Amino acid sequence: MREKILLIHPGYAKTGTTTLQAQFKYLDINVLGKPAENQSKTIWFKFFKEKFFFNKYRLKTKVENYEKTKNKFKDYLKIYFNNNKKVSIYSDEGMLGPLGNHLNISNLLSFKEIIAEIQNELNIKIKVKFILSIREQYDLILSMYLYSTQFSESMSGRDFFKKIIVSEDYKKMFDFTFLVKKINKIFNSQILILPLELLINDETKYVDKFCKFAEIKNNIHNKLIHLNQNYILTDGKKKYYKKMQNHFSTIYYSGILIHFYLKKLKIYQKNFRNNTFLKKIYKHIKPKNKRVEVEENFDFYKNEIKLLYKNSNMELEKLCNVNLKELKYY
Repeated sequence: MREKILLIHPGYAKTGTTTLQAQFKYLDINVLGKPAENQSKTIWFKFFKEKFFFNKYRLKTKVENYEKTKNKFKDYLKIYFNNNKKVSIYSDEGMLGPLGNHLNISNLLSFKEIIAEIQNELNIKIKVKFILSIREQYDLILSMYLYSTQFSESMSGRDFFKKIIVSEDYKKMFDFTFLVKKINKIFNSQILILPLELLINDETKYVDKFCKFAEIKNNIHNKLIHLNQNYILTDGKKKYYKKMQNHFSTIYYSGILIHFYLKKLKIYQKNFRNNTFLKKIYKHIKPKNKRVEVEENFDFYKNEIKLLYKNSNMELEKLCNVNLKELKYY
């Protein structure tokens, strides 16, 4: 019986995931998820993520029947498991829910069910392994707060940190051990922990650990570009930038309504994605996100956050054989 390896890489966001995903093109692997130019059009987005997303005016995205979408996703995977490459990777930091809510375990249960069906239908053995990108919790919480308008527009940084300290649900969002235990309960598979701090301190070791775990040859020879950073170093100190989302204009909202009406026409439905004129209009009227420098001092609660996750991080070291103390996680 042929054996295939499936690497599942569900995040977290703001932990170097985009930097890692950019290197997949150099490796002899099937790329099942990210990076993707237009993920919202992919079957994996429709199966795992479409249910999470609503636009500003609550125009809910169309969700197909679960079984129909599941079978389309399964057929998509079978194409790759049938080719000559032994290793496939499904990487998507949003697989377990939107930024700040990485605990939608139902997607893992669905994935396990599909993998079992594929093994039977193709008469192959699929060895499932997990890769979890992490970052020291204080830095991760701060970066996520500044990057996600979901929280920064509704509460101050102080209030956000307070919620994590006093609310068990908020605390779990950044408890890596909690997620590892959930993964082990469902899959009982090997899990590689890839700390962002290791990527920053020793790129070679970071890449080697990934390739050894994936059981593939390391063909990455270029220096990794650290993408999506929301800070710069000035005199040894981090200067942070906050993502600001412009509110939709009347023109943009009117355009959305007209677009949804015209989609009922077959000729428009067939051609709007490739129309250069419509693309220019969309680009012109779409609200632009801005980055603004943050003046607020975010050193508050740093010690409290380290203490809050200390026992969890120490337990994670034992579970996954990773030295977090060396990387100043506690």
